Amino acid sequence: MQYSQETASAFLTEYAGQVASNVVRTDFHALARIVGLILETKKTGARIYTAGNGGSAATASHMCNDLLKGARVLGRDGFRAVCLNDSTPIVTCLANDFSYEDIYAIQLKTYASPGDLFVVFSGSGNSPNIVRGLIAAKEMGLTTIGFGGRDGGRMKQYCDEIVIAPTDSMEQLEDMHMLYEHAIVSLMQRTLPDCFDIETVKFPRADRRFKAAFFDFDGTIAALRCGWQDAVTRSACETLTSIPGVSFESVEPVVRAYIEKETGRPMIALGERLAEEVAKRGGVPKSPGEYKAQYDVELDKLVGAKLSALERGEKTVDDVLTPGVVSFLKALRDAGVALCLASGTDEKRLKDECSKLGLTQYFDAGIFGAREDDCACEKGDVIADLLKRLGISGEELVGFGDGGFDVKAIKGVGGYAVGVATEESKRFGVNEGKRKFLLDAGADAIIPDFSDSDRLARFLRF
Repeated sequence: MQYSQETASAFLTEYAGQVASNVVRTDFHALARIVGLILETKKTGARIYTAGNGGSAATASHMCNDLLKGARVLGRDGFRAVCLNDSTPIVTCLANDFSYEDIYAIQLKTYASPGDLFVVFSGSGNSPNIVRGLIAAKEMGLTTIGFGGRDGGRMKQYCDEIVIAPTDSMEQLEDMHMLYEHAIVSLMQRTLPDCFDIETVKFPRADRRFKAAFFDFDGTIAALRCGWQDAVTRSACETLTSIPGVSFESVEPVVRAYIEKETGRPMIALGERLAEEVAKRGGVPKSPGEYKAQYDVELDKLVGAKLSALERGEKTVDDVLTPGVVSFLKALRDAGVALCLASGTDEKRLKDECSKLGLTQYFDAGIFGAREDDCACEKGDVIADLLKRLGISGEELVGFGDGGFDVKAIKGVGGYAVGVATEESKRFGVNEGKRKFLLDAGADAIIPDFSDSDRLARFLRF
């Protein structure tokens, strides 16, 4: 074909059209299953190995780049992915001293473990080094994944999952392999934020052993008061807008800002802030205790509805507890860790709620809340007393909370602070606003919940 701009444009248009019309015939159910296998490695800690030859080697390398970096979300680490064709010295050494056919099998036998994934890209499916690598992987107990073309070739029989690009054109099937790879990573970017993972700012030292664990209650362990910020905001705004000349639009952002800042402190602290805001606007403030009582009315409506639903059997305890928290508390208790719970909620109510939710048995080091005399339950004081009673240092404390004051109280004694950034309305995934506030407060790690309690326990070396 003689080149001209017109003929070139027509050819390129036709080429792209062929790729587009063929790619939609892909077995996307198989591709979805492959995504599930890759996601599972986050839970198991398994590694992902990739390999290919020529253009397929480039795709295999690109996949590791995207899994390691492109799949980082919310500050979390990506996948443990290694491309076996990336190291020129290793590949040429093995090819020269052994055989090119064994370059992947030897590396897998050296690096891999049962449960790891081996992902291969091959247009023909008949490359000897790919086939031998797959055979070795199967013998070792790895899960094998293939991206092929044409009829799948010899490698097809050794793949647990395979996606075959529906074309005989080597160029076009390699185009499709890259599209599959990018589609996988794009799906990961949407899926991973709602999966359990640990965002680590500072790892706990390898020699650090935790003897006590401190927990906040609302938003950390339970969602009984889910929506409390909105309820308290409405109540505070009603008080402020009763002052002549004060509009809802002018005070609502102010109220939300100080509630967010004070989250983790006793409810009396919010009463104090409201009294200050009333005075600033020329009103006559009530006592902080009176405002606290005003808030308690609203909060009792939230909690009462949920507890009543539990009593009627319309909800289960699991519906109001943070996912995985009971399993995690059991793991800590079995490891001999002393557990303490504190909340700005009135202590009598807190203990009653813990009893109804079956949590009392875990907190052998005490459950602490605000007392009836409106004496605030400052978490820093609770933690200091806990360390003194147990005769341990702050280095031996790990703490969990969803508020900035929780993190600061834990860090204030030298403890390791884990921020719990659960999106309470969904009961899974990360609330990005909460996450940012916890990071700003100095959290050492961020989790969405406790749903992978085993992995969290391993991370903390329990």
